[in-house]
Amino acid sequence: MSNDNNDNISSYLEQLTSISDIPTSLQYFHNEYEQAKARLNDIAMETAEEHKAIKSRLQKSIREAKKTSRAAEEVKGTLDDLVQAPNDGIENKIATINEANKVVIYLEWIKYLNESVRFFNKHNSSKEWKNCLPVYDELNCYCSMMEDSRCENLKRVMVGECKRQYESLRSLALKEITPFKWTNLGDDQIEATRTSLKFLFQVSEPMFHGEDNVSLGLEYLLTSLKVQFKFHFMRKVKTNDIKKPEWYLTKTLSWIREYLPKFSDLFADLFHEKTSSLFVEQICKIAALKLKDDLPKLDNSLFTHHIDEILKFHKELNNIKNVPQIKSPIMELFTTEKTLKRWLQLETLTSFDYLTSIQSDKMRFEARDSGFKYQIPHMTARMLTLVKLTGERVRDVPSMALNTCFYTLQSDILKEHLTFLSESVKNYDITDMEYQLIINSLVYVNTVLEEWSFDTHYIRISRFEDEDIPFNEITGLYKVFLSDCIHSLHSTLLSKILNKLSDYLKQSWVLHQKTDFISSNASDGFMILQQTLSLLNKTLCEEVFLEVWSSLAKQLVESIFNKLLTNGSFNYNGSLQFRTDCQAFCRIVQDYCSSSFFSQLTSTCQVLSLPTETVRIWKGEGNKELSNLQVLLDEKNIAVDYQHVLPILKRRIDV
Repeated sequence: MSNDNNDNISSYLEQLTSISDIPTSLQYFHNEYEQAKARLNDIAMETAEEHKAIKSRLQKSIREAKKTSRAAEEVKGTLDDLVQAPNDGIENKIATINEANKVVIYLEWIKYLNESVRFFNKHNSSKEWKNCLPVYDELNCYCSMMEDSRCENLKRVMVGECKRQYESLRSLALKEITPFKWTNLGDDQIEATRTSLKFLFQVSEPMFHGEDNVSLGLEYLLTSLKVQFKFHFMRKVKTNDIKKPEWYLTKTLSWIREYLPKFSDLFADLFHEKTSSLFVEQICKIAALKLKDDLPKLDNSLFTHHIDEILKFHKELNNIKNVPQIKSPIMELFTTEKTLKRWLQLETLTSFDYLTSIQSDKMRFEARDSGFKYQIPHMTARMLTLVKLTGERVRDVPSMALNTCFYTLQSDILKEHLTFLSESVKNYDITDMEYQLIINSLVYVNTVLEEWSFDTHYIRISRFEDEDIPFNEITGLYKVFLSDCIHSLHSTLLSKILNKLSDYLKQSWVLHQKTDFISSNASDGFMILQQTLSLLNKTLCEEVFLEVWSSLAKQLVESIFNKLLTNGSFNYNGSLQFRTDCQAFCRIVQDYCSSSFFSQLTSTCQVLSLPTETVRIWKGEGNKELSNLQVLLDEKNIAVDYQHVLPILKRRIDV
């Protein structure tokens, strides 16, 4: 490029910096011009055509720069960067030209901006305002293109104008939606509203702007209902009664039932999949205005009444056909930190007062049918009903925070009842019905909680970890206490029976005569066993009874009869008396055990009580060859292994 061309560029720059309405800071170009001219001269010969194009476009655009001083200021900033660019390498030279091209593009955007403003100001308030949408869309597009631009002032000017146009268009669209009435709908009214809604949704959000036009359009569509609601429930009229929240909640439900089908028919294609949920949410927002105003004025009694009515409201809301679950604006007011804390305090106080009353009731240990094959204390049934109702209260409210808090309250009620049972069990003997009812309580609570863990009807937690189960910790505590009670029942009963049989275990079995009755010093122990088994079988659930009795039976046989067989010495009469006692024991327990369980003991008694001559023969055969004894056992129908015969017969000292 020749020196003349450089002089021409110099004159363009001088024109740019001499514009009277551009800030004086642009005089910077005069001070730096010599450096810029030298830099341009270095690359002039290689890029003559590019500079020629830049010169032409600059000449055309300088006139537009006069109209927007802030934008021209940005041009100065870009040229400033251009002047300071490094001068080594062809890539840097090309980058310098690209930056110069951006300056020209920004100047062209300034020109479009001014044209856009003139057009918009002329048409936006007239009947042609809907024709402004293409102008707005193009300006919004330019704003998006400037997102990474360093020209902050130019960006601010364009975004500001875009936002102004957006607000204006949106206001005009909402103004036409507002008069919509939900009663006596005419075709013209419906069509005008649909047209305005379509236009509103076409006005895309401007750069750095986050308004939700869908929700806003629906809010204005419900303006007439909002006005009607305020007229009836937020003025000094009889229907505005803080003691009657059910009045305005009922009205809200009636609107949803009546107008949701109309809304879906008329506007569903505009709102798409959000139709039902958005409509219900916006109507609930109207009722939330009243609730928000009343909340600070409520004493504890009214606060509780409002909670009850709002929970009923959500339950009925979920029962309306085609109404989806929503994030309820009404319930959100009760799940703020302060209000939720107050709610839980009152809920906890009420629940624990009731729990205390049923625990102090004289009829607390009255047996009650559990629906299974055993009975439970009356108080346990009522406690579980309380836990169930506590969960049901928030079952229809889709609030994770609220459901979690109520799950914690349910857990606290169960823990408190377990503590009460732990203290109560110390006051009763194992033969007392109350003791067995406490054990049944533990079994029943575990059974119910396991059922609830698979049914979120009463436990509304949105998600548990894979390895976690609802009430898992509480169930574990109940199981541990149940195990302790069963162990105590077993050990106490065993000790009690053995104490009564202490003399029986010491008696001599070398008798002068036998009787047809059980030994006198065994009768008390056997009677206690019979009475206790009858009581436990009648009262305890089958699962616990079998667990207690199977272990107890084994230990009784081992501690009484096997011990006597091991340590005792018998004559014929003594063996017959021992057999009579064993048969009496078997008759007591035969209803609770299978016959095979005592077959070994029965067969042993048969061998022990054989006549003296037979025993002598058997002993003789045993001394010769043990296998011959099996033939003799089979002949007598005695079901015992022949290898155990000789040890038994050794107890017979009369042979």
